[in-house]
Amino acid sequence: MHKHKPYSSNQVETHFYGNPKSIGKKILFVKREKRLAEYKQYLTNVHEFGNVWHGITGSFRGEQISVVCTGIGPSLVGDAVYALDRPNSTCLYSGTCGGLAEGLEIGDYFVADQAVCGDGYTFHLGYSPLSVVSGEPESLKSLKLLLASRGHRLDNGLTFTTSSIVLEVDPDFWNIVNKQCRTIDMGAAAFYAAARATNKRAAAYFWVTDLPFRGKSFFDPPTPEDIQTRQDRYNRAVSLDMELLTRL
Repeated sequence: MHKHKPYSSNQVETHFYGNPKSIGKKILFVKREKRLAEYKQYLTNVHEFGNVWHGITGSFRGEQISVVCTGIGPSLVGDAVYALDRPNSTCLYSGTCGGLAEGLEIGDYFVADQAVCGDGYTFHLGYSPLSVVSGEPESLKSLKLLLASRGHRLDNGLTFTTSSIVLEVDPDFWNIVNKQCRTIDMGAAAFYAAARATNKRAAAYFWVTDLPFRGKSFFDPPTPEDIQTRQDRYNRAVSLDMELLTRL
């Protein structure tokens, strides 16, 4: 048997996050580091931190929150959550997804109540391939109520978390995707599994960027209307993320 030297949760966090001075009790996880400056504009008393993963902590409407940039893909998302030694924190994962259910349209919002483990990362946390992992029920309930109150087109349910977007072009890929899945994404299962393993409350939501089954995949030319809708959702993402996080 291989022997492994034990390391504390604090040592792990310090290595990957650069010994942050403070992390809020509410934490937003987003994909792209280039947008961090946009979130920073909403905060006061900002503290920047980072080593492998980077983020900021600051005050928003009198409450201390943190924003962490994970990178893209389930392994990066899961590790970013797992490495952060903040049990009992409330975590929100914000991203994008492909719409699989017939009623979904580009620009719709989707709350992932559960995620199918089609990613690989969750295997290391004890989940069998294609098993299902759930978010924290109360956080999910609050998230759905908040989004519904804004009048957005909103759906919720089961998402399929994959580790590859390129393999979606292979017809065999879709044979393993549960027909009950309403969306496909690249992070929710890992996010939920890592949060559960480290005693964090977690909820994830996305907006729909593409419709793989209806001739509107990433490989199909978008219509002018779809381009406009995508840009609108991208533009409003930062302010919406901030509002939702603080009200969970």
